[in-house]
Amino acid sequence: MVKAAMRKGGTAQEKPTPIQSYMERLVKLIPAEVVGLYLVGQGIIPPAEKVALVVWSIVCLGLVVLVRAKTTGDRVNSISPQWSAVAVSTVSFVIWVYTMPGPFQAFNLAVPFVGSLAVLVWTFIVPFLYQGS
Repeated sequence: MVKAAMRKGGTAQEKPTPIQSYMERLVKLIPAEVVGLYLVGQGIIPPAEKVALVVWSIVCLGLVVLVRAKTTGDRVNSISPQWSAVAVSTVSFVIWVYTMPGPFQAFNLAVPFVGSLAVLVWTFIVPFLYQGS
């Protein structure tokens, strides 16, 4: 028997778990270009190249700052970047990298439940820290 949650076309749609829903909201706080770039680069780097994973993560973190500063400001019209949005995206990226395969796992620094709790707390408090524009 197919449950009530049905997609158009008759296929059953899985209901996301609470942590999947929070992860989706967390990723939306990070520029999609950098998420894609990070994932492709991380997939190219061999797992044994731990230092390369760290360097790649730092490069992508810098790109998060650069992209968010550029997209939230306008030099031509003398509008400063929204540094609070840049900070939110930066923290979001670090938490996201912590929960993904990458440098934290390579150096055995990741504790899965800590990452999950960080995602929950961060996505809960972001609306109080940043209202957007």
